[in-house]
Formats: sequence, C-alpha cells, structure tokens
Amino acid sequence: MRLRTSLLYLIALLGLTIGSFAQKTEKATQSDRYKSFKLRSSAKKEAADLLTEAHQLKNNRPAEALNKVEEALGLSIAQQDEFSEGKCYLLLGEINEHIEQWTLALDNYAHAYSKFNSSKRMSDDYRQALRGLSRMHLQSGNFDTALQFSQELQRQQLSRVEKQEVQLLLSEVYYQMAKYEDALAAIDAMDVNKKVLDASMSTRIQNQKAKIYARTNELDKTKDLYQNSINTLRSNKSAGANVQDQKSLQSAKEEIADVYREQKRYDDEIALRNQSIEYNIESNNLSEVARDKAAISKTLEAKGDAPAALKEMEEAASIASQLTNPKEQASAFLALAQQYEKNGRNREALAAYQKYSHAVGRAEKENEAQLTETAQLIRKQKDIEELTKDVSIGQQEETIEKATVFRQQLIIYGLLAIILIIGMATYFIYKNAQASKVANQLLALKSLRAQMNPHFIFNALNSINHFIAQQDERTANKFLSEFSQLMRLVLENSQEDFITLQKEQEILSLYLKLEHYRFRDKFEYKIEMDDHLNTEAIQVPPMLIQPYIENAVWHGLRYRHEKGKLTLRIYQQNDQLVVEVNDNGIGRQKSIELKTANQKKHNSTGLKNIEERLAIINKVYKTNYKVSIADAPQGSGTHVQLSLPLPNESRNY
Repeated sequence: MRLRTSLLYLIALLGLTIGSFAQKTEKATQSDRYKSFKLRSSAKKEAADLLTEAHQLKNNRPAEALNKVEEALGLSIAQQDEFSEGKCYLLLGEINEHIEQWTLALDNYAHAYSKFNSSKRMSDDYRQALRGLSRMHLQSGNFDTALQFSQELQRQQLSRVEKQEVQLLLSEVYYQMAKYEDALAAIDAMDVNKKVLDASMSTRIQNQKAKIYARTNELDKTKDLYQNSINTLRSNKSAGANVQDQKSLQSAKEEIADVYREQKRYDDEIALRNQSIEYNIESNNLSEVARDKAAISKTLEAKGDAPAALKEMEEAASIASQLTNPKEQASAFLALAQQYEKNGRNREALAAYQKYSHAVGRAEKENEAQLTETAQLIRKQKDIEELTKDVSIGQQEETIEKATVFRQQLIIYGLLAIILIIGMATYFIYKNAQASKVANQLLALKSLRAQMNPHFIFNALNSINHFIAQQDERTANKFLSEFSQLMRLVLENSQEDFITLQKEQEILSLYLKLEHYRFRDKFEYKIEMDDHLNTEAIQVPPMLIQPYIENAVWHGLRYRHEKGKLTLRIYQQNDQLVVEVNDNGIGRQKSIELKTANQKKHNSTGLKNIEERLAIINKVYKTNYKVSIADAPQGSGTHVQLSLPLPNESRNY
C-alpha cells in the first residue's frame, strides 16, 4: 500500500515538474501575448477601430489590412467577444475573396458563420457571412451547397435592396445548375419598382435575364435586354459603371455569344460584339475591345472570310500593344502570328512570334511577382492562425492557474492537457513550415520551366530565320506550320508539373522533326517506344527530356562531317521508366574544345537548370529521378539515360 502511494506521489511530482518546465519554455510567448491583449482596458473599442481601418485598406493594401485584423482578432479572443471575433473572420473572408484565394475565403466565412450562428442570427454580419458562403460555394462549383445558403439567406429579414441582391444571387445559382426556369422565376419574384430601381441593379437584372433567354433560345428578347442594359449604363454615365456592372455586362455578352456560336449564327455574334466594342470604346475599356476583336476574327475565320479575319486580328493586336497587360498582349500576338501563317505571310508571322515571345517573358515576370505577393499574404494569414492558437492557449493557462486553488489533481490533468496542446501546436507549425517550403520549391520549379521556354522559342525562331535568309520559302512555311503545332503543345502543358507520356512523346516527335528540317544533312533520328507502355497513364515532367536531345543535336551531331544518327528509346525496366538518348556525334570533350567562352557558360547554365529541376522534383514529390551521361568509346558520341520511378498502377508486369 505504501509503495503504491509513493508511486502515485512520484507520478504527480513528475507531472508538476514537466508542466512547470513546459510553462517556462514553450508557453511563455503564448501567455505573454494573451495577457497583453487581456489587460487592455478599452479592448472592445480598439478592436472595432482596427476593423474599421482594415475595412478601408482591404482592397488597396491587403497586407496592412491583415496586420490590423490580426490585432483585432487577438483582442476579441482574449476578451471572449465572439461577435467581434466573427467580424474579424468575416473581414478575412472578404480580403481572401479580393485576392482570389477562394478556399481560404470559404474557411473564414465558415468561421464567421459559426460565431454568428449561436447569438447573432438576425444581424447584418450574419447575413453577410451567408452571402459570402453562397458566393464561394458557387465559385467552387458546389451548387447544391450554394443553393442551401442562398435559401437560408432568403428566409432572413431583409430590406428591399437586400431582397433584390439575394434573388439575383439565387438566380445565378439556378443558372449555373442549368435550371433556367427556376433562374427566371427567381428574377420575376423580385420586388422591382422601376421608378426607384438604381442603375446598377437595373443593369444586372437585364443582363441576368438576357443570359437566361439566350439559353432558352428566346434570342429576340435577349437582343433587346442586352441593348437596354447598355443604354442604362450610357444614361447613367456621369455616375460611372462599377466593376460589378462591367463584369455583369461582359458575362452576359459572352454567354449570348456562346449560344450564337453554337447555333452558327455568326453574323448575330459579330453584331453583338460590335455593340460591345462601341460601348467599351466610349468607356475607354480597350482591354475588352481587344478581346472582342480577337473573338470576331475567329468568327470570321469560321465563316471562311480569311482577309476580314486577319484585319480584325491586326486591329486587336494593335490595341493590345497599347495595354500594360503582357498576358493579353501575348494572346493577341500569338493569334495574329497564326493568322499570318495561315495566309502565307511568313515574315509577318515571324515578327508577331517574336513580339509574342517578348510578351511571354514579361508575363512570366509579372506572374512571378504576383505569386510572391500572394504567398506573402498567405504566410501572414498563417501568422494570424498562430496568434489564435497562442491566445487560446493563454486563456487555457489562466483557467489552469485559477484551478490550482481547488484541486492538485486538476492541475496535473491540466498540465498534461497543455503538453498535448503544445505538441499539436508544434505539429501544425511544422506542417505549415513544410507547406510553405513546398510552395517555395514549386515556385522555383515553375521559374526554372519558364527559363527554358523562352530559350526553346528563341532557337526555333532562329531556325525559321535561317530558312527565310536562305530564301527557302517552302521549307520555312512547312517549318512554321510544324512550329505552330509544337508551340500549342508546349503552351498547353507549360503550366503543368506533370503531363502524360503520350503528350511528351508528341512534343518530342515534333521537336525532332523540326531539328531535322534544319540539320537534315547532319543526322537521321529514330524513336523507339516500348509497345507495352501505358502512355496515357504514365506521368512525366514536361520538357525534361528535350534539353538532352537539343544538346545531342546542337553540340554533337551538327559538327560531324558525315551524317550521324540520334536514337531516342523509351522502355520499362523493372519499376523504372528508362529514357535513353544516344548519338554518335563528336563527343563532349571535342564539343567543349570547339565552343566559345559564352557558349560554354550557356551550356553549363542549361545543364544546371535541368539538375535543379530534378532536385526540386525529387524533394517535392518524394521521387528518385536519376540521370547519367556517359561518353561513347573514343569520344564517338554521348549516351544519356534518365530513370523515372513508375507508380504501381502504371507498371507492366
């Protein structure tokens, strides 16, 4: 009995020791932050003021807005003010929605909904949380859930304007579900008094009806409604059309245009887009004008009027060149280059492709900057999550300290619970750090892929320029056609981390074909693909094999005096996909001797790029991709072998 009592005493003492040590080392920060919030005398007013300031900053300076929300949330949690805490999450949802982080926005609106649901079900903030949840589920394609929240919002006590907004939202949900009768009924059920209806609501109602009538094939009504919508915006030009009105008008136009195109009513589509162009020129919305002209060009091409299609595309590219958006410029220049190519105007096509290449480079830089800014905002929100945990832990510590007056046993259990919470918090911190690390590695991988594409395009454009300089128009035209196909494949897959082996084989085949056009007197090539491979199921990184083929051609085979041979072989060996690139060129040592200093530097950078890509892929996706490069006997060529592990479902046994 005494032994049992002694053991229990030792266990209790151990619990107290561990708890005390944890409190001194792991929880000092949480407790201090909690107390700093708890001791503020005017915490509620401070939180309200911070939220007001954050609301003013949310659109233009989201990073500063997040700082203020973080402090307001800490105050709200410390004061156990659930309503203020819900307002913080609501504002976080709005900030996430503005930067198009739909998943984070959905999570924060859900937090706000849970906070308001218990005590503030009739408040404006509760209705705002419902609207946010409905919008985000609609954006994510969860139409049934979006409908549930919209209907719950409909049952709230709403003002006349709020009812109109809800009915419009409900109509859009039904529209996306292809329930057009219900969508129209939701609009018809609106309490609409045209005398007091503001221009914005009138425009959005007309646009919504126009979309619905287009899908129900009542196109005469559609035309009138779309024209009325434009007239309404024109008549209220002094007030200015807000972004919501412009998006509504553009959405209606594109939906109606889709219906016209499906029915091959090309003249009606062109007339619709000309209406849009006229209005957007008046509104100085040149970006939308360029997009409409490009769409008209495609429609004229479908009609068979190639000269008119080319003219419209030239105008679209001219307008796009005046814009500051490189993505829109790249899209316009690529479409123009393809139009020139179809009309046999190879020099103009080459010039357009060069402009496209420059625009792609600028777009990649801009996109990288946007990704960096977004990543910083996401990391800031991770800090807010950590603050929430810190303050919550501080509250638990205060409760435990009060409990020590009553029972020693409760202290032991409380301390053990805190240790568990610390372990969980540490685990989540580690997971967040790992997720941030993976995100940075993926960003680096995308940057490396972006560095390869402009180099690849530059070499291909040099080849076209070579044929044109030799006045070999037929070969240049054929090369340009094949190059256009290859560019489409490369651009379609450039944003993907992995593509099917079938697509990669198609890219490699086209690339080898193009290189053979240029150096047909230097080498022949052969592609050997294992017939048993399931090329549609196997996934490989895009443009991983092509640089080795390019090295074989440009640094080995083209320096031979007699015709060489290049072999690309792809097969399965055990649980590995093996890719071999063999050439009987001059070999690496001889190639180095022939290169200039600049060429040596460029080739070294290219190989380093590939090595970095493989290293990042192995880290992020937990794979074991390997590459080996060996010289043939007596320097008579190079042998490259890539080994890519196959997932279980892709293996052949």
